[in-house]
Amino acid sequence: MIRTIGCLTLSFILSSCITHTQKPVLVVPEQWAAKGAHYKNSNENLPCFAWWKQFNDPNLNSFIDRGLIYNNDINAAVAHIEAAQGELRRVQLNWIPDVTGNAGYSSFPYLGFPGVLLTVVPTYTLNIFKQIKEQQKAKYELKVTKAMYHSVRLAVISQIVSNYFNYLSQIERLTLLHGLEHDLSKLITIAQTMYQGGLYARTEIDLAKTELSLIQAKERVVQQNIVISENALHYLLDENPDKIFVHRRFKDLNGQKMIIGALPINIIENRPDMEQAKQELFAANAGIGIAFAHLLPAINLAMARGEIAKVENGGQLGQAIHFNQAIVEVPFLRASTYGQLVKAKGLDKASYYRYSDTLRKVLRDVTNDLSAHELYTQRLNDVLKAERELSKAYRLNQTLYQRGIISHLSLIKEKVRLDELAIEVNQHKLEQLITVVNLYQNLAAGYNYVPSPFAKN
Repeated sequence: MIRTIGCLTLSFILSSCITHTQKPVLVVPEQWAAKGAHYKNSNENLPCFAWWKQFNDPNLNSFIDRGLIYNNDINAAVAHIEAAQGELRRVQLNWIPDVTGNAGYSSFPYLGFPGVLLTVVPTYTLNIFKQIKEQQKAKYELKVTKAMYHSVRLAVISQIVSNYFNYLSQIERLTLLHGLEHDLSKLITIAQTMYQGGLYARTEIDLAKTELSLIQAKERVVQQNIVISENALHYLLDENPDKIFVHRRFKDLNGQKMIIGALPINIIENRPDMEQAKQELFAANAGIGIAFAHLLPAINLAMARGEIAKVENGGQLGQAIHFNQAIVEVPFLRASTYGQLVKAKGLDKASYYRYSDTLRKVLRDVTNDLSAHELYTQRLNDVLKAERELSKAYRLNQTLYQRGIISHLSLIKEKVRLDELAIEVNQHKLEQLITVVNLYQNLAAGYNYVPSPFAKN
């Protein structure tokens, strides 16, 4: 009696371990902390919103469609979903009894003789609470895997767009560098002629030659960047390295369209990483129930149906045998469950803090990207304005040169300044476009887009 009371007391103590600690409430702001003139909240279904189509670029659309179909990371994520579905099916089928067959030589003293035995034995061991919790956990883990799949799709879309923009930017940058190289060469030729006439300093020529060498070195880097961007795109499409042939010019891309977004609460609901963190939290909570289930009774049912030999030492079956088993297993003492409960509670706490951390990161990243997009757009507009003003000044200097008011050397120097500013515009525009890509990725836009079918190259 004392032992029974002690065991029940221990069970009560262990069961108290599943009580949840009070967790802090996570507050989601009603509006984003950063404001943007190029951002608006909308009722658009962002997960299905193909935002890259705003650029009206058939090549980009084709790359994304092919990437979403053939990318290896995406297909691996699909395989992980299949594995998670298999695990869920395994847990669901635990409700069905096991059936085993036995054949061999056996001895039954109560029957009075040994002989050949052939039986079929269905067995059924059931802990209802544990089975329910395991099934819940498997469902949550399947949702985790699906959320990871959506995260991979989101990342692949962003990588394809970023590499495509970078490729177009580097193609244009190489052209601009060639133009700058050509104008510097003309400047050096004119300066050398003037130096021979005693009208120009030798140091100025040496500085121009140094700058020319640096420009040629930059061209080599840009050429390598083009190769890297081409191969990155082919890799994302599960293709071998090769050239890319597109006819779109980088300067034709318009990255200053209005960003279609939503309120913080809607973004949090749409983000795959938030869904993953939430389902992991639910799964960890179900793990506490699974650990506690070891303290609950389990039912073990079994029965045998078969035949044995009719005669002593015989090999001819014919006499039927039947026996049944029904056992209720009640765990009076299972001390290891205490450790399992502590472990499950620890994992539950860790999952909660991962969820909290993911929420904070979402709010941080979107706010940072909103600010970056707004400021980089303003910076691009400023440098574009400077380019327009310098172009206007250069056209004026062309008129002055034609009238003989300024020298050819002065005109070439202005052209070099214009070339250098064009290269700066190229870089600023790329950085501004990347903020668009990053912002849409953090807004979780496009991961549920259904691609058009393509034949693999």
